[in-house]
Amino acid sequence: MEMIMDCFFENVFSEIDRADLLARYKRRNMVEYLSTVIQACSHVEGQPQEACRSAVASALNFHASTRGQNGQVCLMGKYHNVLYVAARLAFDWKLEHSETVCQLLDHMFLCERTFDRLMTGAIFGSRASGVISGWKSDFDTREECLEAVMFFVKHASQLKKEYTVRKEIYKIVDVPMESYGRFTPATVAVQAVRPDVLLFLLQYGAQAYAYEQPCPLEALLRRLSESPAKVPPDLQKCQDIIMRSVATVGVPDTDHPYVAPYLPGLQYLPDDRTVSAPPLKHLCRCQIRKSLNANYELPHGIYQLRIPEDLKSYLNLELD
Repeated sequence: MEMIMDCFFENVFSEIDRADLLARYKRRNMVEYLSTVIQACSHVEGQPQEACRSAVASALNFHASTRGQNGQVCLMGKYHNVLYVAARLAFDWKLEHSETVCQLLDHMFLCERTFDRLMTGAIFGSRASGVISGWKSDFDTREECLEAVMFFVKHASQLKKEYTVRKEIYKIVDVPMESYGRFTPATVAVQAVRPDVLLFLLQYGAQAYAYEQPCPLEALLRRLSESPAKVPPDLQKCQDIIMRSVATVGVPDTDHPYVAPYLPGLQYLPDDRTVSAPPLKHLCRCQIRKSLNANYELPHGIYQLRIPEDLKSYLNLELD
């Protein structure tokens, strides 16, 4: 199967116009064609996962080969967009081979130094991404974009992937979004008031607070200050989610978030996160999550603990 796919990319794909995959519908046509090939091969061999893995691997081989022939500089156009054809294939077929999926992420990051094209659609929707960034997401709806982010983040988490940006090491959920002021995805999710995206990112260990950097907590405080009379429901959900993930706010301690008291919005946070001690149960949650996150065990490690199911939901930020 992989030999067949390699031949396709070398002899057929290499002949199409360089700009042929710029339009999303053309990338989709390519996905449909390759899916037909995968389906035919899997019907004969009875191994759809292996057929999909081979197709994605061949796309990566093509990208690596053309990049290598150009002095390790990506030629962009179809030579780069082939990665998003592969991404759609991996998602559609729910590829289980984490090493191949993570190799795909590595190729994306190697050229782009960010994962904006995966994250933007989940936060702003597939149509908005075309207006904001100049390209359309390869996934149809905001819900599907979020499902795709979940798919790739889960694979990256399983292999404990890290990415270096300007000498700083990040997990995939914290890789800065270059198109959005280099803010983290969770920060952008708060700014856009997307509690579902925020919850998922924090569950996978995204940082709610970052020293001397724009962060979800700071974005929340600024948004709260914009509507002091009545907090919109989704912004209230964002606040609830972030308050589940931080021990205290406003305490100058190296282990806890410290936000200067003049920052607008601080007064709207719960007293047990600012001026009084938080519940012991909450402090235990923060410490357990910190330990799990340090060992790349969020959130799946929570469900390996021998504790009641409601406590697992509590640890996973689903309950106050």
